[in-house]
Amino acid sequence: MNKAKKNNITIRIVSILIAVIMWSYVMNEVNPQTTKLFPGIKVDYINQDYLSEAGLAIMEPKEAKITVELAGRRSDINNINPNDIIVQADLLGYVEGVNRMIIDVKAPENVTVKSVSPQYIQLKLDSIITKEFNVSLETSGNTEDGHTPGEGEIKPSTVLIKGPRTWVNSVYKVVTTVQLSNINTDIKTSLPVRALDDKKEEVRGIEKEPNTVEVIMPILGTKNIPIRPRLKGSPLNGYIITDIQMNPVSIKVKGKKEILKDIEFLETEPIDIDLISISKDVPVNIVFPEGVELMDDKIKPLAKINVEKIIEKDIELDTSKLTFINLDTRYVVDKTSLPDKITITVRGAEGKIDALSENDITFYSDLSGLEKGTHSVNVKVILQEDIELIHTEPETIQLTIEEEF
Repeated sequence: MNKAKKNNITIRIVSILIAVIMWSYVMNEVNPQTTKLFPGIKVDYINQDYLSEAGLAIMEPKEAKITVELAGRRSDINNINPNDIIVQADLLGYVEGVNRMIIDVKAPENVTVKSVSPQYIQLKLDSIITKEFNVSLETSGNTEDGHTPGEGEIKPSTVLIKGPRTWVNSVYKVVTTVQLSNINTDIKTSLPVRALDDKKEEVRGIEKEPNTVEVIMPILGTKNIPIRPRLKGSPLNGYIITDIQMNPVSIKVKGKKEILKDIEFLETEPIDIDLISISKDVPVNIVFPEGVELMDDKIKPLAKINVEKIIEKDIELDTSKLTFINLDTRYVVDKTSLPDKITITVRGAEGKIDALSENDITFYSDLSGLEKGTHSVNVKVILQEDIELIHTEPETIQLTIEEEF
């Protein structure tokens, strides 16, 4: 081998060594090994059909995210998009309750997964259950004045609530709400139902079958109607009922307008006053026509029955106050011919008799057709209502009629 050829081979070997050294430098110094965190990578749940077939639902987490740390050459790491990282969790085989679910992470070529945080997902599963609930009818707003809602009807009266056990069990009641603002006619409408918890907040994530119900509600008239007491029996001998006061005096009722317009008063069931001798308050029941009822069923009417003893009393009347009627205008009565006093005996309730005075009594004589001379005439007495005249002494008086000068 000549010297020139030998030098050429040496140059080639040196060149290769230099190239290797340069490549190693570039790889290790210019494009070194590095790591990078990729936070918020969404975990894809696979085999979700299994949950449906097993009657299960994911309660939490509905959407899981993790942080992935990748290692590799800087150029490879920098070229990675978070969407290039595949994170999966297989739902197959898990049961109701809290499960520890394994995460599978697949990284792009030329890089490796250095760490995953968290390494596991606490998966809570609930069984799908169905419960039947009665639908309650609620109202909002006020009807037009003089009107009030009657008892509503819901069709169907029950609905089925389906969903995860936790949510279905949190349902306290199912309601539908009818709007009454300024309403004065009967209501027939279709309304949605709502499932509420014990804080009156709507429960989400459940199914309702059906979603709507038909509501039929009559709109009734209202009226204040006086109460009239009915009695049966008689007080104890020597006693009298002087007054019956109703509390309340009238009550507000509701019913069909065509019925209410003809009602002037409502009677009580017969109140037993047999042998009563003292005043008392008696609870009473009101007799309502068919289709009429109290607006407020908490009202408990009372009859205040006032009872007094019957007494007699003598009262002297001054004849100077005696009135004469139908006397011929030609004549006058000689007042000096009259007796000074007339005594009457009256009977009635003790309170009225004790309060009775001469000023409360009117007494007179009818002198129709009488001529001049002395006559015997009757004395007529007018008393207050419920006071009885027992006797007048004297029943007749002598008086003299004279010509008027």
